[in-house]
Amino acid sequence: MDETSIFSICVTRDQMLERGLKQWQRQKKSSPKNPLRVSFIGEAGIDNGALRKEFLTEMMAGIEKRFFEGGDNGKTPKYSMTDMDKYNFKTIGEIFSVSIAQDGPPPNLFMQWCYNYISTGEIDQEAITENDITDPELMELIKEIKAADNATLMMCTDRILSCGYTGAVSIQRREDIVRAVVLHATVRLLPMLQQICSGMKLYGLLSLVQQEADICRQLFVPGSFCKVDADFLVKSLSPIFSENGTMRRQRESKVVNFLQDFVQDMEDEEEDNRGDMPEEKGEDVKAETCIDDMNINVGRFCQWLTGQAHVPLIHADRENFKIVMEFDHDCHVRYGTHSICYPVVNSCSRSVTFPVTHLTTYAEFKSVLSQAIVHGYEFGRC
Repeated sequence: MDETSIFSICVTRDQMLERGLKQWQRQKKSSPKNPLRVSFIGEAGIDNGALRKEFLTEMMAGIEKRFFEGGDNGKTPKYSMTDMDKYNFKTIGEIFSVSIAQDGPPPNLFMQWCYNYISTGEIDQEAITENDITDPELMELIKEIKAADNATLMMCTDRILSCGYTGAVSIQRREDIVRAVVLHATVRLLPMLQQICSGMKLYGLLSLVQQEADICRQLFVPGSFCKVDADFLVKSLSPIFSENGTMRRQRESKVVNFLQDFVQDMEDEEEDNRGDMPEEKGEDVKAETCIDDMNINVGRFCQWLTGQAHVPLIHADRENFKIVMEFDHDCHVRYGTHSICYPVVNSCSRSVTFPVTHLTTYAEFKSVLSQAIVHGYEFGRC
């Protein structure tokens, strides 16, 4: 990394992906080789690391959703000549490099054959099957070819020929036709993967991947990389308690237990989609509905607290990852009579202060915290 200058990105939170890509590409005074510093227009937050992590987290999620397609087993770039010309996948490769090098999430999304191409520069055609196809139109075409008779197969002739197949179109050649579609679906993505590789030359990442393909695979292919879960978050909590035996200590312990239950409830909702939720009554049911309706999950909660939604990549960083919990017992003294206070987060120092007076029940805790997470990303005060 060249630390003689700063790679400064200033964007709004609205349309962060599009604005981020545009600002990334138009830099004139610096480059992604320099340390990244992020600011959000209209906000007072100063980037000491958390804003950078939050920006990279949002950019990586946006890139995956906008420019890739596939499922849990991996994704491939979406074929689009317009996107390739307008956004240039080299920029995406640069963002991957910066994210890995500067504490952001890794691009843990590629199908195995895509990673093999990135790490070797070659494509193993024999290893690619129809299960590696992610384009909806070509997946539908393969399905039609497999179910077709001679008459219905002829109706697909134009689409088959556009995939580069030059033989006879008949059910006797069905396997050859399907193979041609599979190869067409993968080969046409190579220019995009090549541009990504070009961007990954930043910091020498591409060379590292090629030299240590097996070690780096966990950063690029789903299955090895650990996402943030309830256990990781709870083990990271570092509460600053009052003296043992005091009423303050009892209230603080109750808030810590509330937080553990809150995180575990979110994880349970993610896993079974609220299929087997325990029976609850009264206010707790309302608060549980609040969490689900607001689409809060463990990763989003971690990002709200720390700026990142991923487990640190380096083992030492994982061991040192702590979230400091502090407790405010005196908000009524400062503010007089009022009905609600929200937790105050310092994501750069990974600390959060809970207004104990307003968190006397689990239902209150969930309601207050859910609202804070949804509406409390911006660095400002009302």
